[in-house]
Amino acid sequence: MPVRGHRRVAGVVLAFAIASATWAAPAAGQSDPVLTVATTADYRAVPELGRVEVEFGYAFENLTSATVFPGFFESIPADAVDVVVTDDRGEIPYGPTAESEGFETWLIAFRTPLDPGDSVDITISWVIEGEPALPGPIVEAGAVAFDVYVPGPAGSSWSLPTTALPEGFVAVTTATPSAPYELVRLEFVNEDEFSAAMTSLPPDVSVNDWTAGSPWAAGVVDRADAVTASLDSWFGPRADAFAVQRVFPSGDHPGLSPDVVDLASDDAEAVDHQLAHAWLADVVVVEDWFIEGLAAAFAGDEPNPSGPADVVPPIVNEIGAAGVRAVVDALRAEAITYPGVAPELQPLPADWRTILDHLEGVGGADDIAALFRSAVVDESDGPLLDGRAAARLDYDALEFRAGGWTLPPYLRHAMASWEFEIFRVEQVAVSDAIVRRDALLGWAESLELTPRDDAKALFEAADTDMSEVNALLDEQEAALTAFDEAERLVNGDRGLLAGIGLLGHDADADLAALRTAWADGEYDSVERDGHELSELVEGAVGDGTIRLLVPALLLIALWQLIRWIRRRVEKPDDEA
Repeated sequence: MPVRGHRRVAGVVLAFAIASATWAAPAAGQSDPVLTVATTADYRAVPELGRVEVEFGYAFENLTSATVFPGFFESIPADAVDVVVTDDRGEIPYGPTAESEGFETWLIAFRTPLDPGDSVDITISWVIEGEPALPGPIVEAGAVAFDVYVPGPAGSSWSLPTTALPEGFVAVTTATPSAPYELVRLEFVNEDEFSAAMTSLPPDVSVNDWTAGSPWAAGVVDRADAVTASLDSWFGPRADAFAVQRVFPSGDHPGLSPDVVDLASDDAEAVDHQLAHAWLADVVVVEDWFIEGLAAAFAGDEPNPSGPADVVPPIVNEIGAAGVRAVVDALRAEAITYPGVAPELQPLPADWRTILDHLEGVGGADDIAALFRSAVVDESDGPLLDGRAAARLDYDALEFRAGGWTLPPYLRHAMASWEFEIFRVEQVAVSDAIVRRDALLGWAESLELTPRDDAKALFEAADTDMSEVNALLDEQEAALTAFDEAERLVNGDRGLLAGIGLLGHDADADLAALRTAWADGEYDSVERDGHELSELVEGAVGDGTIRLLVPALLLIALWQLIRWIRRRVEKPDDEA
């Protein structure tokens, strides 16, 4: 339990005391004993009246031989009410002399001056009243919280304060003062009353302000639907029911479920801030300041603590609720900043690097690295941010050139891991593959072939290099080379001899079959059959020539045979 740090020194001093007099207990061998005082402090909580009744007791004894003490000074809380000072004969006068740090210093005169050897008992009583706002005193049926301290300067005899509460209250904090005037916050809760004060809200929300129907709880109820809808749009809907309670400044108390939004203030901004933390409770990040900044941006207040969290609200103003939701969803899913075709985990923890990448890459913030450089990272991280800036330019250019193809995992992971030197080296092969792809697509288009993107799947799945992509592009290039040559020959001026040589062959049908094989991704068939078709067309002139010469030679031979036969037939007549 936190202990209030400041200590009020010399809260009780003697008035009109001789300069040499002290409050210390008499030391051994001291010839002139001094005034001594023993103090007690009793606190009694009365929740049904909304008050704590306080009683300080003083037992003075003048052990000096010649000094007379007319009274003393005491510090009382400035907001104390019903203050009464008494001795054994009734009330005695008092009056404030000064106020500092929430306390009033009072001069309290003894009824009669305290002569050497005399003693007197003094009682100061007052009332602490509960306040509607935290962190003031709370005195309700379900909860009691207030500051305690004990009187008496250091060296006097004092006892720890006693606190009386009605039955059913248990202590939330148990620390006690270790010296006079050290403020300690004591906090108690009545579990039965506390639970009974819950107000249910849709959807699955409970609100507790220790007393049913309080203005604070009513305010939360009135705003619940609108705030919940807004929180859902910013951070995504909560899957579980939760409770809202206005808690003690020291924090949780042990009687409630963990699904509780602890509110240490009752103004709307503070409520919204803490509710945002509840919606973001399952978002695991290394940088707590980022969650604090998101909560502050949602509530419209200042981050607490400030520092790096200060950069978040202006970024949120730029990307809006939709951008925030995208970033939160990515963090919640631990998704990679540079996504592929399938869900992938972010290789880095959710530290400032991942947050920066998500804000720009997922949320849509425009170049906020300068903000991180000035308010988030150390000066030693400057070169890393410089490397990132250069790599992102290259990455964006490469992504643009890739068009509808998602960059391969090994390149995206290098970026998400902030391994920019690896990216710089590996991007060359990816760029070359894109150049080859574009050239082959243009070539195929010029040949009026069906566009082929079967290299896309290999490109988008490549986790080490471009070897498989390049192997497929090699096949496409070989097929296009063969088709281009065959198409040029088939559609060229064949001539008479070529036409005669191709009699019995349908070259146009063969070329159409090549187009179909290309469309089906049968690159080996296109290459093989394309070369065969080219060889067929190129050999058609020779074939045509042969087809013309053979009949001619046969006719000549037949004519010569006929001539020879005729000569043989006609020769006897000549001889006759």
